[in-house]
Amino acid sequence: MTQAHRPAEITLLAAQLDTTLEFFWERLGGLTDEEYLWEPGPGAWNLRPREQQRTSRGQGAGGWVWEFEPRDPRPAPLRTIAWLMWHLSEMCLGRADWTNGEHRVLPDDVPCAPTADEAVAQLKDAFARWRSVFDDLDPGEYEVVGRSQYPGGLDPDLPLRDILWWQNREIIHHTAEVGLLRDLYLWRR
Repeated sequence: MTQAHRPAEITLLAAQLDTTLEFFWERLGGLTDEEYLWEPGPGAWNLRPREQQRTSRGQGAGGWVWEFEPRDPRPAPLRTIAWLMWHLSEMCLGRADWTNGEHRVLPDDVPCAPTADEAVAQLKDAFARWRSVFDDLDPGEYEVVGRSQYPGGLDPDLPLRDILWWQNREIIHHTAEVGLLRDLYLWRR
């Protein structure tokens, strides 16, 4: 679809996402493996080799797992850059698949990248797949309730334009957290 045929609000949401990602990629430059896995406090959720998982529920494809407590603890634990980048990847890959794909990708299907470089590559792919949703649909599809069927969210109950807005909000929120963690890492001494 051409941008001329895209609804104005979708064009604005796409521009917001593009700008967010432009700032994020610049902010992410030079990320090291040590910083990627650095835990900002005790009990921080992280990615770990499967044999070192410490929460009651760690999942993930491959030899590494993501940590998560299914009871939604309050307050939520701190999270590492690694955990946040994995979460952003699973969120974007899953929603893209449940909107324009085969409706199969779940969080446990998304590999936990053990290095910063692998995580950046995975996240670039995930963001590109999600970003394609803004361009690949017919204009009327953005109004369709349940156009995205991603499980565990409100996707089946909301028009796709609302899901695009929500996903942007999540991406902005979590990329800002990564930026803050990078600042804290630099100032930790």
